[in-house]
Amino acid sequence: MSSGKDKQKAPNDIRIGINSRPRNVIKYSTSIMDEKKLTELKFSAVGGSIGRLLEVVEVLKVLKPGLYQQNRITSVAYQTVDANNTLINQKLYPKLEVILSKEEPKNKTEGFQDKMDEKKRKEIEEIMNKRKEEIEKRGERRQGRGRGRGRGRRGGFRGRRGGMRGRPRRGDSRPRRGDARGAPRGRGTIRGRGRGTPRGNRGRGQPK
Repeated sequence: MSSGKDKQKAPNDIRIGINSRPRNVIKYSTSIMDEKKLTELKFSAVGGSIGRLLEVVEVLKVLKPGLYQQNRITSVAYQTVDANNTLINQKLYPKLEVILSKEEPKNKTEGFQDKMDEKKRKEIEEIMNKRKEEIEKRGERRQGRGRGRGRGRRGGFRGRRGGMRGRPRRGDSRPRRGDARGAPRGRGTIRGRGRGTPRGNRGRGQPK
């Protein structure tokens, strides 16, 4: 459940955490700039989230031409206390705050960066578009490969494989030993000669 402080946060005040996805942050930032006609975005990140913030800022400067950038680096202390509010441990983490603005700021700080050169911006945008197309093509190829690997196809081959069992090899039409084509495989069908059945010319009682 969100607190009252979070409800009062402005829509252009964007805090990036360790689990934030840059793609989603970029999509949200561009949408509020277009829908609410905002001229300024404020970003903040702490510790390991700073890398994600920098990625978001660099992409937005390419997608939205003419953005000025101001950086501010501070530190944040995280303290651990016991039940008596006695300090147990304290850690300091770097914090980065970035402001992207369509209007040139009047008071420029040490972290001020001018808007990106339009020629350079277009070159980077072209590279980004090509990379996006390559990723989409790879995704389409993977989907195409996955469509031919259904269970029905595997089952069809199994049935075909089962049908080949017991058939003669390489066009041989002769039945195999112990088997007759079209005859049942019960005992005595091929092997059974029966007692008393003559064995050719060498049998007893037969003329020489």
